[in-house]
Amino acid sequence: MKLTFSEFSIDSETFELRVGNQSVAIDERNIALLSILAQRYPEHCIKQECLDLIWPETVVSDMSLSKLVSDTRKLFSKAGYQGPLIQTVHGRGYRLEHVLGKQVVEQARSEQQNQAQSQSSNQNQTQRHEIDPSIQQAVEHTKSESQHKTLASDKTMSSNRLSNWENFAKVLIALLLIIGLVFQFLHVTSPNHNQHSVSQLAYSEPNKAIGRILWVDDHPENNLVEKAYFEQKNIGVYNTVTSQEALMLLSMYNYQAVISDMGRHGDSLAGLKLLQAIRAEGNNTPFYLYTYVESPGLVDAINESGGQAVVLESESLYKLVLSHIELK
Repeated sequence: MKLTFSEFSIDSETFELRVGNQSVAIDERNIALLSILAQRYPEHCIKQECLDLIWPETVVSDMSLSKLVSDTRKLFSKAGYQGPLIQTVHGRGYRLEHVLGKQVVEQARSEQQNQAQSQSSNQNQTQRHEIDPSIQQAVEHTKSESQHKTLASDKTMSSNRLSNWENFAKVLIALLLIIGLVFQFLHVTSPNHNQHSVSQLAYSEPNKAIGRILWVDDHPENNLVEKAYFEQKNIGVYNTVTSQEALMLLSMYNYQAVISDMGRHGDSLAGLKLLQAIRAEGNNTPFYLYTYVESPGLVDAINESGGQAVVLESESLYKLVLSHIELK
């Protein structure tokens, strides 16, 4: 299996990592890890499955897998790869980072298409050599006439379909406008209008909620387990995917804690910038950066900007956030 992304190329058969024109030594377990995650993308691979596939018939601990992930990240970092490589799915396993995963999948799909086109071309060439030239000419002539007839028929059908769709679209738009006007009239004239609006704002908050958390992450599906844990404690968890929405919500409502990822929408420092913007507005809501990799520089930056901590594991996150909420 070959993996290609950016200027990197990995060959799992020759155990070779190439960076541009340079060859870099790489262990077979590093390649096995990346190959497994590439095959599973966009899903994650659970820790036990990774252990079974990388160390077959061998008993090893989760620490061996964690060290392998860390060593793989360091290897690519030293080779010049600047972006995130492997994403930790907290409490479950690992998967390729989204941008990298998409590149790998698109590259594999492109190679498969090229192979299919090449095989088809070879088959056509073989068939042409086997068919008598006079018969081939007759076949091509018949095919050309058939294509002209089909094209004319397709144009007629396409024109009819377009006309039907245009009529349908006009009717649909008219119905939507009527429904919108009726809804707006009923909404404005309803005596319980204010009460209804308030209930919509709080619809995701558990009954008798004891606190609120604002969670900022452009991939909220990565945190479903943690969200469920807090909601079981009667804590409302409000998700947003952008820093702009987070700042707006913080100006409108009170939260006991803010949890944020680090990189969002191509900005690798989005989490840190959000913290600095929150503190610049004089808001002292406890802030936790929930990420998959920690470094002394990152911890110092969060602390200096007024954040509480950089958190890697879900259990630590639970304890820190709950310390700001009075449990009943």
